[in-house]
Amino acid sequence: ALAMFYPAELPDTSATPFAMPFFTNLRLYKDAPLADGRHPLVMLSHGRGSNPLSYAWFAETLASHGYIVAGLYHFRANTYDQTIAYLANKLWQRPRDVSLAVSFLLNDPVWGKAIDAEKIGIAGHSQGGFTSLWIGGAKVDPDKFLAFQKGWKNNQMVPAHLRDELPLDAHPALDVHDERIKAVFAMAPGIIRAFGMDEAGLGQLTLPTYITVGARDTQAPPAENAVFAAKHIPHAELNVIPGLVDHEIFVNECDEEGKDEFPEACIDAPGVDRAAIHKSVAEAALTFFG
Repeated sequence: ALAMFYPAELPDTSATPFAMPFFTNLRLYKDAPLADGRHPLVMLSHGRGSNPLSYAWFAETLASHGYIVAGLYHFRANTYDQTIAYLANKLWQRPRDVSLAVSFLLNDPVWGKAIDAEKIGIAGHSQGGFTSLWIGGAKVDPDKFLAFQKGWKNNQMVPAHLRDELPLDAHPALDVHDERIKAVFAMAPGIIRAFGMDEAGLGQLTLPTYITVGARDTQAPPAENAVFAAKHIPHAELNVIPGLVDHEIFVNECDEEGKDEFPEACIDAPGVDRAAIHKSVAEAALTFFG
């Protein structure tokens, strides 16, 4: 399942933008005609239990500058369909999802003609940021990954019938690199060290890599995640956004209903300007992928 964002040709200037519940300041048009030509492709990997529409602002910006953005609904790990097996144990499914989606798009009779197969990048937030590093070439240590899996297998807070479904197998996590991916843009990547991606594993990622994170990220603290990753990835650029900027800054701007419904994701600390930060991150992404 994919949400596709793309450069469009509006046949009617009076067309009404797509109204997305809970979010604001988006200018998207459903099923608008795809602009002619071949376009670079950016795969978009959402955070744990999230979905691609939560990052529509980011995809819209890239699409308005000529990119096709393919936002995945990760298998059994998205807002609408999730299980602990894929949220926290079979995490190797995430980069596999990306690779399968790239193959699907390149072979699709419509999208395949519109994509420049030599210009494919990836962007992601949180677990999606980790996924981006992973599919780009960073490796996990098998023993550390197995220890991570055992932690969930032995977690008594997870119902026994679900723990019974959790595998203890590092093998599927060891080779998820996709050579078709040429550039990596990671927003607040999480669980870097906890999941087993150490100094040596990060050093295997040789692609151009951009990592950005809020200085006050409480879910994926910068020191042990983004900063640690950037230190050991040979060609990584790091941007720590100053101030009281937390983990959910990379989600769309919210309307009042969104702030009531999802305060943790929608309400920022005093003095944090989400719109301005989005503008800065989007400009960084356009410069980086460009």
